[in-house]
Amino acid sequence: MREIKISSDNLVLSLLSISESANVCILDACNDFYANSNLLIAGINPVESLQFSEDNAEQTLENFDKKIAQSNLAGIFTIDYDFGLKLEKIASGSKKLDSFSQPDIFLALFECLLIHDYRTHQTFLDGNAKKFDGVIERILQNQIHENNKITEKVRAKINIKSNFTKKNYLQTVKKIQEYISRGDSYQTNLTQQFRAKLPKNLTAQKIFWQLKKDHPAPFSAFIKRSDDTVISASPERFCTVKNQIIFCSPIKGTRPRGKSAAEDEHLKRELLSSEKDRAENIMIVDLLRNDIGKVCRYGSVEVENLCSLETHPTYHHLVSTMRGELKNNLSFGEIIKAIFPCGSITGAPKIRTMQIIDELESASRGLSMGAIGYVGFDKNLEMSVAIRTLTIKNNQAIFNVGGGIVIDSDPESEYEETLVKAQAIFSALGVDKTFI
Repeated sequence: MREIKISSDNLVLSLLSISESANVCILDACNDFYANSNLLIAGINPVESLQFSEDNAEQTLENFDKKIAQSNLAGIFTIDYDFGLKLEKIASGSKKLDSFSQPDIFLALFECLLIHDYRTHQTFLDGNAKKFDGVIERILQNQIHENNKITEKVRAKINIKSNFTKKNYLQTVKKIQEYISRGDSYQTNLTQQFRAKLPKNLTAQKIFWQLKKDHPAPFSAFIKRSDDTVISASPERFCTVKNQIIFCSPIKGTRPRGKSAAEDEHLKRELLSSEKDRAENIMIVDLLRNDIGKVCRYGSVEVENLCSLETHPTYHHLVSTMRGELKNNLSFGEIIKAIFPCGSITGAPKIRTMQIIDELESASRGLSMGAIGYVGFDKNLEMSVAIRTLTIKNNQAIFNVGGGIVIDSDPESEYEETLVKAQAIFSALGVDKTFI
């Protein structure tokens, strides 16, 4: 592997600069603070970019499998949340607000990738290094000049709207609680979708950089797709598949970091002692154990950590981790079919709750609440849950934020929680949540 002498910040700035004229995909751990997530992985100008959106969901997964199985290529991909409706044969409502047209699955295939290890501070090429001839020189040349165009903050008034008024959101929480009281659901993840008209000087590159600096997340992403750009600051691992073992790490329970050490400690204790957050987390653990059990050897699924506190630079989370030994000869498509979408952003039971979500949310979720993934040259798989994720097209940005509604949820608190979760994106856009 060829090593390249460059800092992580200069590497990211160079890649973002190159992305203005080339197709660039970046998966960025941002640091080494998260267990088993310490790499920046980047591809430039894929050998092939594909979109899969067949009427038959199984055919879509079969086509995806055929491409990802190519032994000499690595892949970076996205999976639309609404693809999960197809998988479960849920007929989506016809009165959805017009969202961006997005593929069920987008896949970019690469012969060579740039890797930066935040633990060793080394940057190197993985794969066919000849494919990066000339690109490395361009990256190194870019680091000589500070890229003020990307790092400068944009001050502009941005028009941002939700598909819910606050009143409607509170009413919808109560409707969900009616469903729960009738036994249709135990927990339902309700989201509101924000739309923002961006000024031309607030580019996707600037937004990604601002999120990386102010709200670093272990599953950050910048992906130029065929017709749009995806930016993610996700803290949540959906699954890892390595050496026939699958791991899932759902998040349920979130608090912001405190402004002082004392406040931070108080928020930690509050989260750890919250019976509501713990109950929500355990519900999703049970759901995901059932999902991965479909593709694992009988009796091999176990919970490694239950409701553990995980502290990130800007949030505290309650995270559980489970693992299982996969059955032999499974394709990635078969694994995805069994577990997608992630139960932490649907609720339980999954299928009936997805029907309720589709009925009550007026806008298609798109990539939000879907998944962003990576298949390496070694054919191991990593997927994150596409929360805190924007899709940008023609200077329009959309993103969803939400939370799990249970029978004893306070509607006002649930609404405020969505704004807390959106704060990182609001900040990167220069929006004050008090004006929402």
